[in-house]
Amino acid sequence: MNAQYKSIALSHTLRSLLTIMLLFISTHASAQPATSDTYQRFTKIEIIPQHADLKAGDEITLAVQIDLSNNWHAYWRNPGDSGLPVSIKWDLPEGFEVSDINWPTPNKISYYDLVNYGYYNRVTLLQTLKVPAVIPQGKISLKANLALLICNEICIPEDDEISIYLNDPNNLDIDNSQIINTALSKLPQTIKGQFSFRNDNELLSLSLTPEDRTILKHITQDNTEFFPYERGTINHAAPAQIVLDDGKLTIAHKLGDEPIDLKKILEGLLVIKGDTGQNTGYLIRASASDKPIIINTPDLPKDNNLTNNETKSLTLISAIILAFLGGLALNLMPCVFPVLSIKALSLAQMNGQKIREARLHGIAYTLGVIISFLLIAGALIALKHAGAAIGWGFQFQNPLIVAMLAYLLFLIGLSLAGLFEIGAGLTSIGGKLTGSHFYNGSFFTGVLASIVATPCTAPFMGAAMGFALTQTAFVSLTIFAVLGLGLAMPYLLLSFIPAARVFLPKPGAWMETFKQFLAFPMFASALWLIHVISILTGTTGIFLSLFGLLLIAFAVWLARITKSKTSEFGDIVAKTTMIAAIIGVIYTLGAMHSLRTPATSTITSDQETIPYTKAALSKALNGDDPVFVEMTAAWCITCKVNNAIAISTQATRDLFRHKNVQHIVGDWTSQDTEITEYLDAFEHNGVPLYVYYGKRDTTTKIRPQAIILPQIMTAAGLRRALESF
Repeated sequence: MNAQYKSIALSHTLRSLLTIMLLFISTHASAQPATSDTYQRFTKIEIIPQHADLKAGDEITLAVQIDLSNNWHAYWRNPGDSGLPVSIKWDLPEGFEVSDINWPTPNKISYYDLVNYGYYNRVTLLQTLKVPAVIPQGKISLKANLALLICNEICIPEDDEISIYLNDPNNLDIDNSQIINTALSKLPQTIKGQFSFRNDNELLSLSLTPEDRTILKHITQDNTEFFPYERGTINHAAPAQIVLDDGKLTIAHKLGDEPIDLKKILEGLLVIKGDTGQNTGYLIRASASDKPIIINTPDLPKDNNLTNNETKSLTLISAIILAFLGGLALNLMPCVFPVLSIKALSLAQMNGQKIREARLHGIAYTLGVIISFLLIAGALIALKHAGAAIGWGFQFQNPLIVAMLAYLLFLIGLSLAGLFEIGAGLTSIGGKLTGSHFYNGSFFTGVLASIVATPCTAPFMGAAMGFALTQTAFVSLTIFAVLGLGLAMPYLLLSFIPAARVFLPKPGAWMETFKQFLAFPMFASALWLIHVISILTGTTGIFLSLFGLLLIAFAVWLARITKSKTSEFGDIVAKTTMIAAIIGVIYTLGAMHSLRTPATSTITSDQETIPYTKAALSKALNGDDPVFVEMTAAWCITCKVNNAIAISTQATRDLFRHKNVQHIVGDWTSQDTEITEYLDAFEHNGVPLYVYYGKRDTTTKIRPQAIILPQIMTAAGLRRALESF
């Protein structure tokens, strides 16, 4: 028996034991009724007849109205993972009959790892009383014995015996039709249509095509579930998967621990969730299907308020505007700090250029950015369509690409420091690296800016990218191209508008010293990337990457020697050795590509942070405390800056402790399917992502809607968010 089935069997055994214990307690309590001196009641129960005047052959409705004390709840016919349904046993005169209970649509009640179905405040259970053809004269006595389990922090069994009298000459004018009609409005509605179910791949899948399609207009992934009549049919705590397509609703739940009889009709409620006590239910009777029921949505914990409405109302025009603004904002993100040195040198150089020359450099830089964004976006779209669980910045999860970028930044740093000459300024750096024409330098700078900008997402980018990845390839690539245009726009404007360059310093001898100084940010960036490699591959990766940097420095040194050699033999030896060093660099990259050992997360479990998993998030959200989710990665500089200045400060940690905030951290440094699915749930495809779930209301037991916090985080902004929600 594997671990999964052991877990299911253990869960079933514990639940059965709990039910037996509750039955014993309930029976024991009913055998020894408590007095008001020793027993505090948390319910008030009343039986309300539709009217008090009975005639032979009548059918009237009886309402059993249960008023619960604040925060206490009673259970539905299927109580869920624990609990007991309300039980009503009638003592009736001969010939009288009463129907089964008509249950109003319940609420889903979560408590840690348990999920139940039941009611708060007031629940009215309806039954139909059938009067025989011959009835006795005078008052008619009806007696009901009720047993129910009610729970708050603890569970208490209660029982009551209630008698009512009909055909009482003193009360014949009683009419409770209004109360009955109100209770009837809360019952599930019966609908017609084609309903089928199937047990596929550990999922209970239902295909529902109602005749009246108007009931589907309010259905979303976040507010719809199936509540089965039979206990154990589904895993109650697992989220539902929802697909709505052309009047057909497909819904899937993980199976529970009770086998499903495919020969029987599956009954339950299709529930559209509202406020507490305001759920709308539709009675579903589904037959077993011979054909597979296909559902393609990811298994996302959306029943725990994982929702983002940013992209639901987006149009192509609004997505393009957001993409452009996101690209502009990307220029201010810490993620682009590695190329700020190159861009700063380029801007200083631009002030000494002719108008036409400056514009051509601006166009080349812009093309480099846009083409790079299109290539990265194309790879992202293709891999996602192939089923890969990846997102924006996915290339930084590959140690080979990280090592190549580290080598490139180190090489540029050596050039800026003057150890070898690949051009007099920024615009010719790329010319020597990528081609003979010096405008290629600006193009290369755009490529480099795009590559190092992809680890992080800027404000406005999340919604635009989320929209893009749900559209056709042409629309998606258009939005990503506009994103690249936004990133390139400041440089492009400076190159095209001479008046905008008045604030730039004049070129002069100082630029050589400035250029050498700017080598050090490049070296720092290379070191940061080696830190990322250490997380992705461990100590072996660190050694290989540092050895590669050593070989690069050695090759540069040999290149300098070669220029000064007058001996033909010495020149041949130096060049041969330099080629060998370059081959060694290529070897380290090949070894890095094969070194894909499981990375160790940078997030450690302690008293203040919880590593992200679906189970950890579900457990936190099933409690009452607020929850703060931080999605980060070691290669995301913006994430690290936000964490240092806003999240890991002593003031923020004190605030978290004061408000009992559960701080969950997801490390996306290496590929992680669960984290990618979480990002997708909020229509985000990269980090950072910060989500705050407010404290559960003590009365309604409802947790507020999840709030997405800004991607540029400040301590004051985080405090305001936590105190506002």
